[in-house]
Amino acid sequence: MLVETRESGEGKVVLRPRDVQKLLGIGRNQAYHLFRRPDFPAKRLGRSWLISRAAFERWLEQRDAIDH
Repeated sequence: MLVETRESGEGKVVLRPRDVQKLLGIGRNQAYHLFRRPDFPAKRLGRSWLISRAAFERWLEQRDAIDH
């Protein structure tokens, strides 16, 4: 269970591109492209990209509402 939690990003307050990549089932390049989009609420901290889990879930819900 601990391995699944670490790999999927569950329980993390802040997500990195690799966490979002695994959660969405997308490739590395697609994840970084997503983090660079102006409508994606990610922030740069030094050389790292980060997004809060709450902001990611809100963004995902908004995208789901638009798509349906």
